[in-house]
Amino acid sequence: MQQSQKPSLQLGEADNTPATVWWYNTSHEDSRQITSYAVGEYQNIGDYCVWMHASTNSRDVFDTRKAFENRLNDMSADVYGRLAPLIPAKWAVIQARQRAEHERDREAAHALADAEQDAWAEQDNPPSPEDLAVLRLYRSAVGDEGKFDVDDGIDQEILDSLNADYRASKLKELGIDQAALNWMDADPRTSKVEARAKELLSAVKERRAAAALAAISAEDLRKWHYYCAFRKTFGDDGAIRFTNVNYDTDEDKRIVAALDAYLKAAAKEGVVPPVIASNAPTRMYGCGASRGKGSTYGWTYDGTYIYGADSKTVPSERTYWTDEDGYLVGKPKGGPGQTWSIKPWTPSKPPAGVSRSDIVLTGLFGPIGRALGL
Repeated sequence: MQQSQKPSLQLGEADNTPATVWWYNTSHEDSRQITSYAVGEYQNIGDYCVWMHASTNSRDVFDTRKAFENRLNDMSADVYGRLAPLIPAKWAVIQARQRAEHERDREAAHALADAEQDAWAEQDNPPSPEDLAVLRLYRSAVGDEGKFDVDDGIDQEILDSLNADYRASKLKELGIDQAALNWMDADPRTSKVEARAKELLSAVKERRAAAALAAISAEDLRKWHYYCAFRKTFGDDGAIRFTNVNYDTDEDKRIVAALDAYLKAAAKEGVVPPVIASNAPTRMYGCGASRGKGSTYGWTYDGTYIYGADSKTVPSERTYWTDEDGYLVGKPKGGPGQTWSIKPWTPSKPPAGVSRSDIVLTGLFGPIGRALGL
C-alpha cells in the first residue's frame, strides 16, 4: 500500500463529481467538521476537513506563493500546451540529480513503512485504514532520523529519555495522538508483522521504484511550477541554485531566465498570482487533529453563512467563509463571496471501478494531470 499525497483545498464549480462533494462530520467530539468525500473515498489517508488559521502569526497568513503554484498546476490543458515548450530540456536532468541526492536516505524508511502496511493487511481483522494511515505517516516521517543509539557513547538511561523526547516531538509535529500508535505497538501480532514486512521489503522497493519512474514527468512539472511561484513571489531576493549553494552558476542563471520567460507567457494567458487581503487562510487537514491556538475546524451553517462554531479557539467574527478570487479564506461578516448554499447530493452512476481521474483530482493537479494522462 502506497500512501497518497496530502490533498489541497481549492474552490471550483459544483459539477456533481466526488471531488466537489463535502459532508458534515460529527464523529469527533465538539468538532462539526466539513469533510471531503473524495479524499476519504479514494485515498488511503483517512478523512480530511477544512481547517482555518485565523491568527496574526506570520506563518498563518495567506500563502501567495503556494496559491500561485496551485494556479500554475491547474491551468487548462490548452494553456499548458502553449507554455510547455518554454521549459528547458535541462530541467529534467537537474530534477533527476536532485532526486538522487535528497531521496536516497528517505526511501529506505518509506519502503519499510509500505512493507509494514502490506504485512498488516495480510492479518485477520487488521487495524482500520485510519489507524494504518497514522502508522505509515509516523514510520515514514521518523524512520531512523534523529534517533540516538549506544554508539553515540550516551548512558542508556539518558539514551532512552532522548529517544522518548524525539518520538514525542515528532508525534506533536505530525499531529498524531500517542494512543493511536501505542495500541498497535502492543498488539501481539506486531512481531509477526515486523518479520513479514522484512520478507516483503524487496518486492515493495521494486514497486516503489517503478511508481517513482512513472511519476517523474508529473513531479518535474510540479517542481517547475514551485520555482516559478517562488521566483514570482520573491524575485531576486530569493536565491535559486542547483549547482552550488554559495553562488549562482551559469546553469542557475539559464534556469532563472527560463522561469522568467515562462512567467511572462503565463501572465499573457491570465495566469497570475492572486491578491488576497486576509490573515485567515484555509487548508485541508486530517479530521480529529488537536486544535491549536488561532485555528479552528468546527463550523456552523445558518442558511446563508458558514462560520466558526468553536469559540474556544478563534472568535467567529473573523471566520466567515469568503470566496476571495477563487480561494477560501476567513473574514469578518459582510461583503461579497460569503453566501453559501448546501443541498443534498445525488451521486451520478459510478463507472466500473475507481476512475483514475477522481484520484488525480483529489491528490495531483486536475486539468494538467488529465492532460498528462495521469
